[in-house]
Amino acid sequence: MRHSASKRALFWAVGAAVLLSAPATAQEEQPQPVPRQRFKLGQSDGCFRYIGDAVEFVGRFKAGSYIGVSMITIGQDGMPTPPADEDRTPAMDLPVWTSPSPYLWFGPTTSSRDYSITFSPRAFWGNSAIVTICGRQSPPEK
Repeated sequence: MRHSASKRALFWAVGAAVLLSAPATAQEEQPQPVPRQRFKLGQSDGCFRYIGDAVEFVGRFKAGSYIGVSMITIGQDGMPTPPADEDRTPAMDLPVWTSPSPYLWFGPTTSSRDYSITFSPRAFWGNSAIVTICGRQSPPEK
């Protein structure tokens, strides 16, 4: 009899621990992984094109490169958002290079390595976008 009483006590203790920890676990949200896309520039035109929901793009650039980025959000209606209404902008750890081009240019890169391009605000996860990333060794026209 004593053996079964200790089993019951253990059962109730485990059950109580599970019930007490359940609300805390349910309230904790796991961090959402960053939708990431590795890319390689095309040999023919030096650009990469993507349609999807990634917000971080990682690719290798040579030292002295300039990187042009264009991003257009696809709205809930499936149509591209007009440029004047665009809410996301690309960001890199490189200086912005001003140019009349429709691309936002960054550069020059400081070393040959992988570089990350992100879009902010990141609150638009789940909305697809049309992304074009181009690289060049000479600065774009000012």
